[in-house]
Amino acid sequence: MRRFFTPRLGILALGHFTIDSYSSFFSPLLPLLVAKLHLSLTLVGTLVALASIASSFAQPLFGWLSDRVHRPWFVAFGPLCAAVFLSGVGQAPSYGWLVALLMLGGLGVAAFHPQAASLSAEVSPRRGMAMAFFVTGGTLGFSIGPLFAVGVVHAFGLARTWVAALPGLVVSGLLMAWLSRVRPRARHVGARPRWSDLKPFLHPLALLYLATVCRSAVSYGFMTFLPLHLHALGYSVTAGGAIVTIYLMSGALGGFLGGWLADRWGGRAVVLRSFLGATPLYAAFLFLPGWVGLACLALGSFVLQTSLPVNVVMGQELSPRHASTISSLLMGAAWGLGALLIGPVGALADARGLHVALLSLASLMLMGVTCALALPDVRGRVAAVEVGQPAPERPTTAS
Repeated sequence: MRRFFTPRLGILALGHFTIDSYSSFFSPLLPLLVAKLHLSLTLVGTLVALASIASSFAQPLFGWLSDRVHRPWFVAFGPLCAAVFLSGVGQAPSYGWLVALLMLGGLGVAAFHPQAASLSAEVSPRRGMAMAFFVTGGTLGFSIGPLFAVGVVHAFGLARTWVAALPGLVVSGLLMAWLSRVRPRARHVGARPRWSDLKPFLHPLALLYLATVCRSAVSYGFMTFLPLHLHALGYSVTAGGAIVTIYLMSGALGGFLGGWLADRWGGRAVVLRSFLGATPLYAAFLFLPGWVGLACLALGSFVLQTSLPVNVVMGQELSPRHASTISSLLMGAAWGLGALLIGPVGALADARGLHVALLSLASLMLMGVTCALALPDVRGRVAAVEVGQPAPERPTTAS
């Protein structure tokens, strides 16, 4: 079996771990920010939606730029920007300032992901496992972010969350030092890739995109409202942060397993089974009490996130020349659209309660099942593509 890990993959995963830890930094602090700034649940949902415009919808622009530049400096400067702005949410004196900090930090998140995802698929002979390792680094960071946030607030107070910027500054410095010694390698030969070149792949890309939107809306929505739901049930802010971390950590482990399963089952099978398995588990959380319901939620996150790295690799292999652009669509714009749905969910929570809102959110996984059923079978491509060897331009079906 070919070894998938390389030092370059390790440092890319470290950067992903760091930047995504800031992406979830503000979530467990929402009960404190709601009390400080007098926010309604509608404003909370809108806050997430507005933040996603920068962190997610800006990714296609950075993906387009990344496919046209030779130096991966976006990978180094992204964590710096995210650390400086996202660690400052505790100092926000108003709702407008809070939105501004989240959007500015989100630009750093947007700059990092397309280029780093493209590089991570090239630095290892096993694309599926390499992407799973890279994605797992990010989801682990995303899961640690809430615990990191409540730890900083517990030690220094809400007014000094800027202390949390230090790890991001250190990792950004390490990435800059590493990239300055790495000779840039041309990834594509010939004409620069164009958006119009993706027309032959619009149907499978659209299905992958919609499936990712459904998964992202469920994952991000539960992450956003879970601290408030738990706080209403009597859990402390610290306990809520720890539970959110467990929820996200479980998803991170599921993402790594998904890369391994894709090498054996094929991407379509993993995506379909992730939705089929996760739907009843999320529903069980909403109807079962105490630790039983929480265990179902953690297991549901594990199952749902198995498809996370698989979607990206399937999309990249449709057109390797557009690897950064496709990564930005499936890791950025799809997440962004999923996050935009959190605004209406917040309004529904104000009108009908969080339980009804979360149940409606979980029902989106049924749409994910429909998209997965319509996906073409691209089994074998995840494991077969070698570094430096372009994949066929159209998906092939293997028996």
